[in-house]
Amino acid sequence: MSVPKKRKSSSSVRRRRSHHALSATNVQTCPNCKAPALSHITCKECGQYNGRQVVGGMEKVEKTLEKKVAKKPAKPAASKEEKK
Repeated sequence: MSVPKKRKSSSSVRRRRSHHALSATNVQTCPNCKAPALSHITCKECGQYNGRQVVGGMEKVEKTLEKKVAKKPAKPAASKEEKK
């Protein structure tokens, strides 16, 4: 393992660490529900992003599919002998 020959000066260390500062998060209000939301991320309250419904969409699709399947009468299963 290598060991540095010279000690790093405090100014060099501080110059390097000057880029390690944390920046504050950019919180904006959702245009739909006016709740605080991060920019470029789906709103956690209403589930919309860029004017479109993103979260919760699949739940609605699944419900409609379940309704359609429930309305159709079940077909009787054909036995193997009838298929031949």
